[in-house]
Amino acid sequence: MERYFLNTEHLDDEKFVRVISYGEGVFETFRYNGKFPKHLDKHYERLVKGLKTLKIPVISKEDFTYNISKAVENFDEKDLYVKVIVFGEGMSYYPLMSLKTNVLVILKPYKPIDEDITLTVAPFRVHSSDPLLRIKSTNYLRNILVKRYARERGYFDAIILNENEEITETSSANIYWIKGRYLYTPSVDCGLLPGVSRSVVIENAKNEGFTVVEGRFSLKDIKNADFVFLSNALHGVMRVKNVDI
Repeated sequence: MERYFLNTEHLDDEKFVRVISYGEGVFETFRYNGKFPKHLDKHYERLVKGLKTLKIPVISKEDFTYNISKAVENFDEKDLYVKVIVFGEGMSYYPLMSLKTNVLVILKPYKPIDEDITLTVAPFRVHSSDPLLRIKSTNYLRNILVKRYARERGYFDAIILNENEEITETSSANIYWIKGRYLYTPSVDCGLLPGVSRSVVIENAKNEGFTVVEGRFSLKDIKNADFVFLSNALHGVMRVKNVDI
């Protein structure tokens, strides 16, 4: 039987041990501006996909929304950053299924971006076959390292390339560029998270008469774009001022 100690004190509540030890959990982040976002169903569907990949018992949509609603009720601000983390329990190295699911909701006042969006290129590569790239896992250190690299050099974020030197995404957003009436964005097969806002951007672009090309692109493909932009569920569409490549 395992026993756990935190700052020399015996830890009675062990529910966080597995997610701390292995980063085994999934999360969703979005803006709650007085009400649930329009595409909440897409967030839940992606959450379920991640839970199934990690073999964590799936929570119902009712539990998902209930936990968020109860948390929001206890917060005075109504324009909020919301992060929902779902994780299992246990300490064994590779169990096939956690015995219990926990839901953690984190809230804070939403703050819009108040700086120019500038991008550099991350110094290391991801591999397109990595299954964690396609789910929103709590094992997020790779993304943190990318963001830190960019911020330490005065950029907002960095473009991540895969093993074939193909564009994937940034640390926390999908990337797009427009040339004429064409909208380009990396294919999911390149190794990236299929963002909720990504599906909305693609659908809206098609409705507005753009030809959408999801493919494999290198940095040279982005150089002559009319403009570049990012998207995520928290900040929506963010136009990029400069890409330093």
